[in-house]
Amino acid sequence: MSAEIRRLIPEGLKNNEAERGKPRHEPPLRFVPNKSLDNEDGEDEYNKSITVELNLKTTMKVVPYAFIDVESFLGYQKQHMYILDQQEAKANWTKLETLRSDTEDKISAISSNTINAKEKATRKRHVELRDGLKKRMDAIIMKAFTLYQQMSAAALRAEWDDIVVEHCFTTGWLDEHDAPSNEQRGQDWKTLADCKRLHLLTVCDPDAAERHDQYMNVTLKKPQRLAIKPFHKRVKELDDLAPSLPCLKDQADCPPEVERRNVSMSPFAMCGLLMRNVSVQIEDEYNCLHNIVPTNPKKLVEQLTKIETKLGSVAPHVPKPNDRRKQSESQPGDPQRSRRETKRAKAEKASSRNNATDHRIPRKEQFPPRGDKKCKLCAEYGGSSNTHKTVVCKKWLPGGKTHPEWKGGKTPAHINVHQGETVNQLMAQQAEFNKSIKQMSKLADKKKKKKRSRQRYSDSESDDSD
Repeated sequence: MSAEIRRLIPEGLKNNEAERGKPRHEPPLRFVPNKSLDNEDGEDEYNKSITVELNLKTTMKVVPYAFIDVESFLGYQKQHMYILDQQEAKANWTKLETLRSDTEDKISAISSNTINAKEKATRKRHVELRDGLKKRMDAIIMKAFTLYQQMSAAALRAEWDDIVVEHCFTTGWLDEHDAPSNEQRGQDWKTLADCKRLHLLTVCDPDAAERHDQYMNVTLKKPQRLAIKPFHKRVKELDDLAPSLPCLKDQADCPPEVERRNVSMSPFAMCGLLMRNVSVQIEDEYNCLHNIVPTNPKKLVEQLTKIETKLGSVAPHVPKPNDRRKQSESQPGDPQRSRRETKRAKAEKASSRNNATDHRIPRKEQFPPRGDKKCKLCAEYGGSSNTHKTVVCKKWLPGGKTHPEWKGGKTPAHINVHQGETVNQLMAQQAEFNKSIKQMSKLADKKKKKKRSRQRYSDSESDDSD
């Protein structure tokens, strides 16, 4: 990650804020890379820097690299290419190769069995020049291999040496005709690129390009607290690293129908990725101003930034306390909102509810008065008086008589016995009624006792007579 993007990204941003769930396969490049540097070698050489000569008598300090993640590993390989470009190593090697080829043609123009002394001297001079050019070319290649080795820490350096020996200085490898070769490949620019690719495969999988494509188009999302402009810069930075990743198409047994995935996105695909990751409000604002889909990422980012600034400048609407529950039920949650933010919002809501005891809102009357709906008959003789008017009453007639259309049946004869009496009077009447019932029960018990005594007396008289 470049220094500019590190400055634009919010402090403490985590990968779960920029991903739609956990990736199914571990991606080689993630939106938020590791910032901690773990020294796996544990040697003092790690902290020692080397001095590298650049073009025009300039130098730079390079710290031997220890593995952190795949992105930093690709940066380490790009730094190697940057130093070679500053030294103009490949350009100088190409010039020497051209001179050597011309010298080889001049040598072949003169016969090796010539008897002319001048031609012999000329041919000998061309042979010495060719050999000298070849040595200089080999020295440039050797310097490029050695530079990569010196830029590596101890663990990576050991792996690099094994790869170089096996790939460049062994026989039996398959040539373009799939036949074992008895010659060594040697060291050149092609074998240097092959060795760097094999070194990259020690820290990532052969299908890293396919995993990266899945991550960028499916898993990645824009963090809620990150603006569109730095999001686009970070996506563009990750997309530029895609051609450097290993791809299944480079494998020998890859089916021909498999497409190559270690390629950068087209401008149209980049615009589609940006539109998928903006909010619904920003997308609606953009669609109101444009009738066609975007095709230029640079212009799209400028327009989306203006819309984002406009929406951000408007003060957010604060809902009333009574409307919070309705708003939470009617509106679904933001898909870009993380679990941590949701829990934090619930905790703040609970604390605000506990602290709002002194500022309670008075309750609204549940049953307001009905106004002119008041039945005097039901109020006097019994019934629901607030549901209808006196004129349309279907329960009572004036005087307390039951209405003939009343579905509840006729009123008993004693319905108006207790009209106007208080509750105490009714309780007194009930007590007298209970008292009378007790007296009647006592009288009944006495009659039963007398009958029993008479029966016993009659039985005793009959015994005496016998």
